[in-house]
Amino acid sequence: MANPGRARSSTWTFSRGLRFWVAAFLALALLPIGAMGVLQTRDLSREVDNRSELALLALTNTAAVSERQVFERAFGAAQALTAVLQLMLVEPERCGDYLSQYIKETGAYSFVGFLDPGGTMVCSSGGSNTDLSSWSDLTQQFATPRMWIDPTHNSDTGSGAAIDVLFPSYQDDTFRGYIAMSLPRSELGVPWLPSNTRRPLSLTTYNERGDILTTVSSTADQTIYVPQNFKFEALNGNWTQTFIAHNQFDQEQAFAVVPVVPGLVYALAAWPVEYRRPAIGWFSSAPLLFPLLMFVASLAVAYYAVDRLVVRHVKNLRNKVQAFSRTRRLPSASDQFSLSAELQDLEDALAEMAFHLLDDEAQMEDALREKNVLLKEIHHRVRNNLQLISSIMNMQIRKATEPETRDILRRLQERVMSLSSVHKSLYQTENLSRTNAGALLPDLFERLVLSNNISGLDYKHDFDEVVLFPDQAVPLTLLASELGTNALKFIGAEDGQRPYLFVSLKQLDGGSARLICENSIGANFKDIEPNEAGLGAQLIRAFATQLNGKIETTSTDHLYRTEVTFDVEDVFHEPADH
Repeated sequence: MANPGRARSSTWTFSRGLRFWVAAFLALALLPIGAMGVLQTRDLSREVDNRSELALLALTNTAAVSERQVFERAFGAAQALTAVLQLMLVEPERCGDYLSQYIKETGAYSFVGFLDPGGTMVCSSGGSNTDLSSWSDLTQQFATPRMWIDPTHNSDTGSGAAIDVLFPSYQDDTFRGYIAMSLPRSELGVPWLPSNTRRPLSLTTYNERGDILTTVSSTADQTIYVPQNFKFEALNGNWTQTFIAHNQFDQEQAFAVVPVVPGLVYALAAWPVEYRRPAIGWFSSAPLLFPLLMFVASLAVAYYAVDRLVVRHVKNLRNKVQAFSRTRRLPSASDQFSLSAELQDLEDALAEMAFHLLDDEAQMEDALREKNVLLKEIHHRVRNNLQLISSIMNMQIRKATEPETRDILRRLQERVMSLSSVHKSLYQTENLSRTNAGALLPDLFERLVLSNNISGLDYKHDFDEVVLFPDQAVPLTLLASELGTNALKFIGAEDGQRPYLFVSLKQLDGGSARLICENSIGANFKDIEPNEAGLGAQLIRAFATQLNGKIETTSTDHLYRTEVTFDVEDVFHEPADH
């Protein structure tokens, strides 16, 4: 029969898990939509910016229509006069009268004349020939004949001339001079009349050399606005553009540059900065902000869902595992209504694993305890057997009549007792796999000193705590026994001096140790030939070889010193089964 509480828990956790996955998939789904929104917003912003610039340029072109018409009419009139003046130059008086009559009838010009290539006004509405060859500006104009528009050089018109227009005249493809026309100020820079047409704050026209030709303003105080520190050559040939800059009053404004007469006249218009930054520009960030906020909100929901449904419970499981590793106590059960079915199964598996692990550890501890008891019993019995052998040998020593026999048996007994001390140390220690050589060797040398009973012996020792595995402890003990036996055998002293014995075991840097046995010698030691092939010497070399040690001996008139340096093994090598 199904557990109703568990069923309700599964339903509840399933709905929460569903919300989590929905939030996650929503975040993934909104990611491309958000990217599309960003791209579309960027394209929209660029399109709005381009249209704003085109609209501002179109408005500037519209505002400069009157100036454009004035200049175009002047060029048209000059072109028409070219053919007539070529015929009338043969009669300069009639030519001047004709031009004067032309000015009265048109009313659009203050001066009209013909300027020959020598710089002389040979025919003009003023009626007199004027030599203008000394004017520096005419040098370039005659060097490259074309249409020119400049601030007026005509100071003799008497009618307020403002701008000179030069139109080249040709006859049979030969340059004959310029038709010169002066435009009066009354025709230029006329203030704008009130209308519904959007007009710039001010409009300034320049010729191609940057000379100001006309200015007009739509403000009440007729202020002309130009960019701060403006230089015409800074436009760098870009005659159709818009930009935002501070004017001479340090106010931010929008400026537009358009050609009025391409190649000759250009207009610079000042507009309110809003014309270049339309209101839609402020709202253009909304399409970018909305998908971004939705994506961030979805991620926040997904994060909260993951934290509440998964991360929080995984942390609890981690804490339970850590607490179990520290205390070895079974973890407590969590509220099953707050866990999903998968996490509940994981927690149940953790509890079951912890139970089996504790059971296995208990069994291993029992087996290890039994093994330790058995090993201690083995070492104890081996030690008892060695003690028994030593006792038998002691009986043999007492019955032996020859000193050499007793000496051989005594040395053999000492080796047996050395092995016995190792097994005694092993069954008395808690860790059967290691023994402290620094505590083992003092008993060994104390026994050797007592058994030899040397009168007046000065015995000193210095033993560090050097922990060894049995594979090194046994040969080290036997090596120390042989060194001590030999030292006590040949110990001596000068007259009036006490014999001394010094034994040391030191732990060195780099994981090595050094055993030192040093004894004093007497004068009779010089007469004794060392027997390198003797049993003692062979045993010393054999035990040092088992330790992978290096033997160094030092002999003087007063002492004999033996050093054995070996590496302390930090890994226990299990004996092979044979």
